[in-house]
Amino acid sequence: MTKSEQSTSVPSADLKGTNVVVLPGKPSQERPSEKVIAFVKRHPVLTVAGGIAIGVAVSAFIPRRKSRRFVNKAVDLAEAAGAATAVFGKRAGEKAHDVGADARKQVSIFARQAEKAGDAAIHNLEKYGLAALASAGTFGKATAKRTSRFADVAADAAQRISEEAAIRAHRLSETAHEGSNKVIHLAGDLKKRARSHR
Repeated sequence: MTKSEQSTSVPSADLKGTNVVVLPGKPSQERPSEKVIAFVKRHPVLTVAGGIAIGVAVSAFIPRRKSRRFVNKAVDLAEAAGAATAVFGKRAGEKAHDVGADARKQVSIFARQAEKAGDAAIHNLEKYGLAALASAGTFGKATAKRTSRFADVAADAAQRISEEAAIRAHRLSETAHEGSNKVIHLAGDLKKRARSHR
Protein backbone atom coordinates (compact mmCIF):
# COMPACT_ATOMS: atom_id res chain seq x y z
CA MET A 1 0.00 0.00 0.00
CA THR A 2 1.47 3.43 -0.87
CA LYS A 3 1.59 6.42 1.43
CA SER A 4 -1.40 8.05 -0.22
CA GLU A 5 -3.47 4.84 0.01
CA GLN A 6 -2.65 4.55 3.72
CA SER A 7 -3.81 8.06 4.47
CA THR A 8 -7.04 7.90 2.38
CA SER A 9 -8.20 4.36 3.12
CA VAL A 10 -10.93 3.90 5.70
CA PRO A 11 -11.25 0.64 7.61
CA SER A 12 -14.30 -1.36 6.60
CA ALA A 13 -15.29 -1.75 10.26
CA ASP A 14 -15.96 1.99 10.39
CA LEU A 15 -18.38 1.79 7.45
CA LYS A 16 -20.68 -0.96 8.72
CA GLY A 17 -24.28 0.10 8.42
CA THR A 18 -23.59 2.97 5.99
CA ASN A 19 -24.06 3.31 2.25
CA VAL A 20 -20.53 4.59 1.64
CA VAL A 21 -18.34 2.85 -0.92
CA VAL A 22 -14.61 3.08 -0.42
CA LEU A 23 -12.89 4.23 -3.58
CA PRO A 24 -9.31 3.24 -4.28
CA GLY A 25 -6.82 6.00 -3.56
CA LYS A 26 -5.12 7.89 -6.36
CA PRO A 27 -1.73 6.33 -7.01
CA SER A 28 0.95 8.84 -6.15
CA GLN A 29 3.38 9.81 -8.88
CA GLU A 30 7.04 9.46 -8.03
CA ARG A 31 9.09 12.59 -8.52
CA PRO A 32 11.89 12.39 -11.07
CA SER A 33 14.54 12.70 -8.36
CA GLU A 34 13.04 9.72 -6.54
CA LYS A 35 13.15 7.71 -9.76
CA VAL A 36 16.83 8.55 -10.26
CA ILE A 37 17.71 7.69 -6.67
CA ALA A 38 15.85 4.39 -6.94
CA PHE A 39 17.73 3.54 -10.17
CA VAL A 40 21.11 4.38 -8.60
CA LYS A 41 20.30 2.22 -5.57
CA ARG A 42 19.28 -0.72 -7.76
CA HIS A 43 22.21 -0.43 -10.24
CA PRO A 44 25.24 1.23 -8.57
CA VAL A 45 27.89 -0.38 -10.81
CA LEU A 46 26.04 0.61 -13.98
CA THR A 47 25.73 4.19 -12.67
CA VAL A 48 29.49 4.48 -11.99
CA ALA A 49 30.35 3.00 -15.39
CA GLY A 50 27.98 5.47 -17.10
CA GLY A 51 29.57 8.41 -15.25
CA ILE A 52 33.04 7.36 -16.35
CA ALA A 53 31.85 6.95 -19.97
CA ILE A 54 30.27 10.42 -19.98
CA GLY A 55 33.46 11.93 -18.53
CA VAL A 56 35.61 10.32 -21.25
CA ALA A 57 33.22 11.52 -23.98
CA VAL A 58 33.20 15.12 -22.69
CA SER A 59 37.00 15.19 -22.39
CA ALA A 60 37.30 13.96 -26.00
CA PHE A 61 35.27 16.95 -27.24
CA ILE A 62 37.27 19.55 -25.33
CA PRO A 63 40.42 20.72 -27.16
CA ARG A 64 43.77 20.05 -25.43
CA ARG A 65 44.59 23.69 -24.77
CA LYS A 66 41.29 24.36 -23.13
CA SER A 67 41.50 21.21 -21.05
CA ARG A 68 44.95 22.19 -19.79
CA ARG A 69 43.71 25.65 -18.89
CA PHE A 70 40.70 24.06 -17.27
CA VAL A 71 42.94 21.67 -15.30
CA ASN A 72 45.26 24.54 -14.31
CA LYS A 73 42.28 26.59 -13.10
CA ALA A 74 40.95 23.58 -11.21
CA VAL A 75 44.36 23.07 -9.56
CA ASP A 76 44.54 26.79 -8.68
CA LEU A 77 41.06 26.64 -7.19
CA ALA A 78 41.96 23.51 -5.23
CA GLU A 79 45.10 25.22 -3.86
CA ALA A 80 43.05 28.28 -2.88
CA ALA A 81 40.45 26.07 -1.21
CA GLY A 82 43.22 24.20 0.65
CA ALA A 83 44.79 27.47 1.82
CA ALA A 84 41.40 28.82 2.91
CA THR A 85 40.73 25.60 4.76
CA ALA A 86 44.12 25.83 6.50
CA VAL A 87 43.47 29.45 7.55
CA PHE A 88 39.96 28.61 8.67
CA GLY A 89 41.28 25.59 10.60
CA LYS A 90 43.94 27.72 12.29
CA ARG A 91 41.36 30.36 13.26
CA ALA A 92 38.97 27.66 14.51
CA GLY A 93 41.81 26.17 16.57
CA GLU A 94 42.60 29.59 18.08
CA LYS A 95 38.91 30.14 18.86
CA ALA A 96 38.70 26.69 20.46
CA HIS A 97 41.81 27.48 22.53
CA ASP A 98 40.30 30.81 23.63
CA VAL A 99 37.01 29.12 24.49
CA GLY A 100 38.92 26.45 26.44
CA ALA A 101 40.85 29.12 28.37
CA ASP A 102 37.61 30.94 29.18
CA ALA A 103 36.01 27.69 30.25
CA ARG A 104 38.98 26.92 32.54
CA LYS A 105 38.63 30.38 34.12
CA GLN A 106 34.89 29.88 34.65
CA VAL A 107 35.49 26.43 36.15
CA SER A 108 38.13 27.77 38.54
CA ILE A 109 35.79 30.59 39.63
CA PHE A 110 33.00 28.06 40.14
CA ALA A 111 35.35 25.79 42.10
CA ARG A 112 36.37 28.67 44.40
CA GLN A 113 32.71 29.55 44.98
CA ALA A 114 31.89 25.90 45.69
CA GLU A 115 34.80 25.71 48.14
CA LYS A 116 33.58 28.83 49.95
CA ALA A 117 30.04 27.44 50.09
CA GLY A 118 31.40 24.13 51.41
CA ASP A 119 33.42 25.94 54.12
CA ALA A 120 30.33 27.93 55.12
CA ALA A 121 28.25 24.76 55.25
CA ILE A 122 30.86 23.02 57.43
CA HIS A 123 31.00 26.02 59.74
CA ASN A 124 27.20 26.06 60.04
CA LEU A 125 27.13 22.31 60.67
CA GLU A 126 29.73 22.67 63.42
CA LYS A 127 27.75 25.51 64.98
CA TYR A 128 24.48 23.57 64.81
CA GLY A 129 26.20 20.43 66.07
CA LEU A 130 27.57 22.25 69.12
CA ALA A 131 24.17 23.80 69.77
CA ALA A 132 22.55 20.37 69.51
CA LEU A 133 25.11 18.90 71.92
CA ALA A 134 24.52 21.72 74.39
CA SER A 135 20.75 21.31 74.20
CA ALA A 136 21.11 17.53 74.50
CA GLY A 137 23.29 18.01 77.60
CA THR A 138 20.74 20.39 79.11
CA PHE A 139 17.94 18.01 78.23
CA GLY A 140 19.91 15.12 79.75
CA LYS A 141 20.43 17.03 83.01
CA ALA A 142 16.76 18.00 83.16
CA THR A 143 15.78 14.41 82.44
CA ALA A 144 18.13 13.16 85.16
CA LYS A 145 16.62 15.60 87.68
CA ARG A 146 13.09 14.58 86.76
CA THR A 147 14.04 10.91 86.94
CA SER A 148 15.59 11.44 90.35
CA ARG A 149 12.47 13.24 91.61
CA PHE A 150 10.25 10.53 90.18
CA ALA A 151 12.39 7.85 91.82
CA ASP A 152 12.17 9.64 95.19
CA VAL A 153 8.40 9.97 94.89
CA ALA A 154 8.12 6.31 93.87
CA ALA A 155 10.33 5.23 96.81
CA ASP A 156 8.24 7.28 99.27
CA ALA A 157 5.03 5.85 97.84
CA ALA A 158 6.42 2.32 98.05
CA GLN A 159 7.46 2.88 101.67
CA ARG A 160 4.00 4.21 102.59
CA ILE A 161 2.33 1.31 100.85
CA SER A 162 4.58 -1.21 102.59
CA GLU A 163 3.93 0.43 105.98
CA GLU A 164 0.19 0.36 105.38
CA ALA A 165 0.43 -3.23 104.20
CA ALA A 166 2.37 -4.13 107.37
CA ILE A 167 -0.24 -2.42 109.55
CA ARG A 168 -3.07 -4.20 107.76
CA ALA A 169 -1.23 -7.50 107.89
CA HIS A 170 -0.73 -7.03 111.67
CA ARG A 171 -4.42 -6.19 112.11
CA LEU A 172 -5.40 -9.22 110.05
CA SER A 173 -3.10 -11.45 112.06
CA GLU A 174 -4.58 -10.09 115.30
CA THR A 175 -8.10 -10.61 113.97
CA ALA A 176 -7.16 -14.09 112.81
CA HIS A 177 -5.60 -14.84 116.22
CA GLU A 178 -8.70 -13.63 118.00
CA GLY A 179 -10.92 -15.63 115.63
CA SER A 180 -8.85 -18.78 116.16
CA ASN A 181 -9.04 -18.29 119.93
CA LYS A 182 -12.81 -17.99 119.68
CA VAL A 183 -12.96 -21.13 117.55
CA ILE A 184 -10.82 -22.98 120.09
CA HIS A 185 -13.11 -21.84 122.93
CA LEU A 186 -16.22 -22.82 121.00
CA ALA A 187 -14.71 -26.21 120.20
CA GLY A 188 -13.89 -26.68 123.90
CA ASP A 189 -17.45 -25.70 124.88
CA LEU A 190 -18.88 -28.11 122.36
CA LYS A 191 -16.77 -30.92 123.77
CA LYS A 192 -17.94 -30.18 127.29
CA ARG A 193 -21.55 -30.13 126.21
CA ALA A 194 -21.13 -33.29 124.25
CA ARG A 195 -19.68 -35.05 127.32
CA SER A 196 -22.35 -33.73 129.54
CA HIS A 197 -25.12 -35.01 127.29
CA ARG A 198 -23.89 -38.49 127.27
